[in-house]
Amino acid sequence: MILTGRKRKILEAIIGDYITTAEPVGSRTLAKNYNLGISPATIRNEMADLEEMGYLEQPHTSAGRIPSDKGYRVYVDEILMNRHAVRSGGEFFYLKGLNSGGIEKLLKEALKIISDLTEYTSIALTPHAAESTIKQLELLQFNENSVVVVLVTDSGTIKNTIIKLNSVISSKEIDILNLHLNRMLKGHSVEEINENIIKELKDSINLPVDIKWLVCVIKNLLVSETGTEVLVEGTTNFFKFPEYRDIDRVKTILSFIEDTRMILNLLMPFTNNDISITIGSENTFEEVKDCSIITVTYNIKGKNAGTISIIGPKRMNYERVITIMDDVGARLNRILTDYLYGK
Repeated sequence: MILTGRKRKILEAIIGDYITTAEPVGSRTLAKNYNLGISPATIRNEMADLEEMGYLEQPHTSAGRIPSDKGYRVYVDEILMNRHAVRSGGEFFYLKGLNSGGIEKLLKEALKIISDLTEYTSIALTPHAAESTIKQLELLQFNENSVVVVLVTDSGTIKNTIIKLNSVISSKEIDILNLHLNRMLKGHSVEEINENIIKELKDSINLPVDIKWLVCVIKNLLVSETGTEVLVEGTTNFFKFPEYRDIDRVKTILSFIEDTRMILNLLMPFTNNDISITIGSENTFEEVKDCSIITVTYNIKGKNAGTISIIGPKRMNYERVITIMDDVGARLNRILTDYLYGK
């Protein structure tokens, strides 16, 4: 059977009502609360057809129906097809943090806002540092023979370490090191810092410092903790929904969210997409087959850098969440690119 305009209208009404009430929807409810222009008997027949087509399910012995994963998919695809350009709402004007804490702090702020607005759990994957390049290097005097190495990558990651040199070093000599290290290493990834670059540095820096060892320290700092990190906000939001009144069900989903490896396996495949929505059985892992996950990719200067996701019950307000996720994705792209490359 083809999903006609009337069937589609009934399906959308059922989904909208179920999102609001969390209760199975019957024909009387639809006839009373929605201006469908048809009788309850006709609505019942259409609902029976929708169930036979796989768009609705009848839980237990209830007279009402709830949307199936297939029903939600048709509904969501319609929203995605007709969604408008990102709105310039005010929720994300408060994103800041790059100047004071780098990209991780910014992502945490974004997750907090998303979680508060949607009442769902939000998850971010940070940029993979192994693919990053050096944006800025700074050696700072710690004591007479030690320096602090501060490294900023093009993805906004800030790393630092204290190293002890094999000789006393002056502030003037540190300035010379900073000048030459930035000249030679800025804009390079760890794979690009080769023996030729190290040799040129050694030839240009006439100081009692083991340059090869120093560059090795910088390379190790660049690749340290390169694995994408998982940031989570609003984990306990699951307790707000009647679907998760069962304590075992809550334990299952919370244990899953706390498993970094599983979250990475779940969300990493989405890093090449603008927006991805997986519903129920479409999710890879059994633990989240009664959830929906909406993921947006954020980028830096057009290059995919990481993802932000929300995870919640299938009975979520898709239209509102998609609008919010579109908004935060676009704003993050602008903020990160402006900060790292200038306006």
